[in-house]
Amino acid sequence: MKKVRVLVVDDNRRIVNLLKNALEKEEEVEVVGTASDGEEAYQLICSKHPDVMLLDIIMPKLDGLSVMDKVHNDDELTKRPAFIVVTAIGQEKVTENAFAMGADYYIMKPFDGEMIRRRIKQMRPGMTATARGAVERSPSKAVREGYM
Repeated sequence: MKKVRVLVVDDNRRIVNLLKNALEKEEEVEVVGTASDGEEAYQLICSKHPDVMLLDIIMPKLDGLSVMDKVHNDDELTKRPAFIVVTAIGQEKVTENAFAMGADYYIMKPFDGEMIRRRIKQMRPGMTATARGAVERSPSKAVREGYM
């Protein structure tokens, strides 16, 4: 079975190491890179072509929402990763914006490593949204009408 290629992005090195260590125990997952800011993350998306990206929201240079926006608006990218946002920000507006920008899941810190491993495996390449058990997310009216 093909491994799920994961990129881990957080400006907190301790969080990066926790996530990386939790994922390295998983035979079906390969960590293809880590980044500590949004610009570095975008460069790694372009060069490493991950299947899944664990992404914090608040980071230097380019925040997580801007990374997702940049990826989704880059017509030259041949592969776009699934985004699992892992953050300490639980404000409803930020959560809605994350989903509007393309987040597939939103996980609050502190996180459960087993839950993150399950979510990553659900993002395995070739799986349909139905097979993943994902629900279709519709942005709020404010997001659809451009107020956010």
